[in-house]
Formats: sequence, structure tokens, C-alpha cells
Amino acid sequence: MLFITILAVGAAIGLIISTTGVGGGVIVLPILTYFFGMNALMAVATANLLSMLMKVTSSYMHFRLGNIPFKRAMIVLGIMLPSTFLASLLVNYLGSLTQYQQQVEWGINALVVAAIIFSLFLFIQRMFFSSPVIAKQITPLAPLNIKALLLPAIAAGVVLGATGVGGGVVVLPLLLRYANLSIKQAIGTSIFTTTLLSGSSALAYMQDGHTDIHLALLLFLGSLISIPLSKWLLIKMPDRVFQYATLFLILCSAFMMLARLF
Repeated sequence: MLFITILAVGAAIGLIISTTGVGGGVIVLPILTYFFGMNALMAVATANLLSMLMKVTSSYMHFRLGNIPFKRAMIVLGIMLPSTFLASLLVNYLGSLTQYQQQVEWGINALVVAAIIFSLFLFIQRMFFSSPVIAKQITPLAPLNIKALLLPAIAAGVVLGATGVGGGVVVLPLLLRYANLSIKQAIGTSIFTTTLLSGSSALAYMQDGHTDIHLALLLFLGSLISIPLSKWLLIKMPDRVFQYATLFLILCSAFMMLARLF
């Protein structure tokens, strides 16, 4: 019965990640904490490994659908990767020191809340206060302003490495705001880049045995069940549906993490 439950949870997480880009940390962290009894450090470590595994298949699906502008994705990845890996190493080291464990736990939760608030600001600004873009997906991409992207991308890498949160909550709004992508392109690019970023972070956390590899593999197995439904939704549903779904999930995440922090 527990095995079936884990598979069902994995299928639900996989569906959310594939269709919105949200879930790698925002949805998984509360699940690992509340339902599987993990502390913050172990939850972050396991969430990063699970995020990487789930997003491999999702990345391939988005690539086949033409949702990943590869050159732009590699630029974002190149900026974020060093800060993600270094932040993971630092948190992993501090979390291994007994005198800092409580501070690390609180710091991770506080950083998640800050990331969610920043994400909401960018996402709401994009949805309700920006001029509508006509035929975005069939026109050439606007030039990429690397200088404007640099600091937000580095900060997003730090958040992802330290908390496991980043795909839909931080990277997705960042791509919409600074990389001039449509919502489906941003979701696909977010999933692709955070697959590799979560992988580098997972390697850093696994050095001291903080990752529950067995549970991560079972949840990943469950996520494979939802791939056909995810692909159908991405083809049939309009962009606006994904925007509202993503906004709803970010709001839910904000309430869950605020409740945990206070």
C-alpha cells in the first residue's frame, strides 16, 4: 500500500513539473517534510535528486515540442551553474556542523519564502501589468540582455542550490522577465536548465549522505505514469491556462512555507 501511495504522489508531482515548471522544490519540499518526516537539509538534498530525475524526461518532451531555445538556455545555464554548485556545497557543509544545524534549517525556510515573494512579484507583473505579446512563438526571439540577466540569474542559482527551489518559483519568472520567452518556452527552458542545475546540487549534497536515494527513485518511477497526460495538456491547453495554474501553485507554496516558518 505504501508503494502504491508513493507512486501516486510521484505521478502527481511529475504532472505538475511537466506542465508548469513548478514543483521541484516548492511542492516536493513540503511533501518530504510533512509526509515523510525529513528535516530541511535532507528534504533539500532529496528534492534536488528527485527534481533532476523527473526533469530529464520532461526536458525531452519539451525539446520534441519545440519549447526550448537551446542557445538561450545554455547562456542561462552557464550563468547559474557556478552559484548553484557553490551554494549547495556551503549549505551541505554548514548543515553537517551540529552547532549550525538549527540556523541552517531556519535559513533554508526563510530563503524559500523570500524566493516565493520575489517570484510572485515578477509573475504578477508579467501577467497583469505588461503589454500583451502577439504571436510570440512564431516570431524571432528578442535580443538577450545578458547584463540585465546576470545578477538575477546568479541569485536564482544560489536559491536553487541552497533550497532546492528554483524551477517554477524563481527561474521561470526570471526567464519571462529577462529572457523574453513565451510561457511555454519559459517552462521548457526552466525545466531543461534546472535538470542540470539540480544534478550538480544533488552531487554536492550526496557527499555526506543527506539524500534518500531510494525514496527519490520510487517517486521518479511514479512520475513516469503522468507523461502521456502532460504531453496532451501541453498540446491542447492555451498559454493562459498554464499562467494561471503556475500562479496558483506559487501562491499555495507561499502559504505552506510561511506556515512552516512561523
